[in-house]
Amino acid sequence: MKRIFFIIAASYGIMISTSISQTGNTGLSFLKFGVGARSLAMGEAFVALAGDPAGTYYNPATITTDATAHLLFMHNEGVQDTKTDYLASITGWKDFSFGLSVNKTSINNIPLRSTPGEPLGMFEAQNASIGLSSAYKVNPSFSVGVTGKFLYEKIYVDDASGYAIDFGALYKSPWKARFGLSVSNIGSMNKLLNESTKLPLIIRAGTSYDYLFDMVPLDVRMNGEIVSLPRESKTHLHIGTETEFKNMLALRFGYQTGYENKNFSAGIGIRSSIFRFDYAYVPYKYNFGSGHIFSLEIQFQ
Repeated sequence: MKRIFFIIAASYGIMISTSISQTGNTGLSFLKFGVGARSLAMGEAFVALAGDPAGTYYNPATITTDATAHLLFMHNEGVQDTKTDYLASITGWKDFSFGLSVNKTSINNIPLRSTPGEPLGMFEAQNASIGLSSAYKVNPSFSVGVTGKFLYEKIYVDDASGYAIDFGALYKSPWKARFGLSVSNIGSMNKLLNESTKLPLIIRAGTSYDYLFDMVPLDVRMNGEIVSLPRESKTHLHIGTETEFKNMLALRFGYQTGYENKNFSAGIGIRSSIFRFDYAYVPYKYNFGSGHIFSLEIQFQ
């Protein structure tokens, strides 16, 4: 009887996850959700954008661009009772940089049933990732990085664990343009109930360009990248822009192609002393509501 409960409840949870992130034929969809309000506001065009702790997720090579210590906390109130919390810290030493990240996503209030009718109760589906990142600046123009992750998933009373590895590279050209490449989620999971979960392999390749106006204290960043999910036979284009005034106030916009339930995003950023507060708004189609993402970043001088 317990397995009957599990199958019905798990199917409901997987259905929600699929609707939000287009799971395809892979599992652990939270590995595709994106992290950081700054990134999500810019359509997740982040593989070549440097100096942010969210780089531990998108491209570990980007954490080499700033030797000071950073701490980032993000909270995402998603749709259908989906909640994501992300904590990341980075620091540097000479030509090396290191990062630690914790990513946790849960789907709450999943009804537990054995037959149609009133639920017997409610439970959560939980996913988590703990990552250690290391990056090396080969020369002033080229950096490489790697992240090793411990993965965990639990649905009802069954759980499974596994590992994954991310690789990344970053090239800084003489023309204020950066080029990034990363491959994420190479690994495997133990069996959950009777089957192993296939990880969502993600390949990102993109560029970022900064333009600083001479007449006004305005910095404009333009980002674009191709995101490929080969195990799901899907490819997306992510583009985003950030306009920052006096290194204090930032306005951001993003656009994504190829998703059934989302495309546009926007957000703001406010910097004061060592703190930066970021907010992102991601509207969904088909009555899924909207995502509201908040981040706080601390840069230790």
